[in-house]
Amino acid sequence: MPMQNENVPYPFVVVGSLQTVSNATKTSINGQVILTIDCWGNSKMQLTISRMVDRIFHAAIGTIETTNYRFFGKVSAHEKQLLQDTSVPNTVLNRGLLTLRFEIM
Repeated sequence: MPMQNENVPYPFVVVGSLQTVSNATKTSINGQVILTIDCWGNSKMQLTISRMVDRIFHAAIGTIETTNYRFFGKVSAHEKQLLQDTSVPNTVLNRGLLTLRFEIM
């Protein structure tokens, strides 16, 4: 999240924690990568945040290839939530929370 004195335009995305659950062998790296992503919007952006969360969710399904690794995201392994956040005084924010789990192939 931005600091209180930073003026950041809404909506914005924060890539949160990244966890790797390894199951390596001599010849390969296997396991899971778990990534959390937060989408934030002001009180009028519920639909915008919902659409952002859906697009990220759908982009994380299937095979994702990088130069050195392949990952696979299953629909049943991902989670998404839409919440209203009131942790900032006198402010209501819309928050989309994604937990994405990818199998390392």
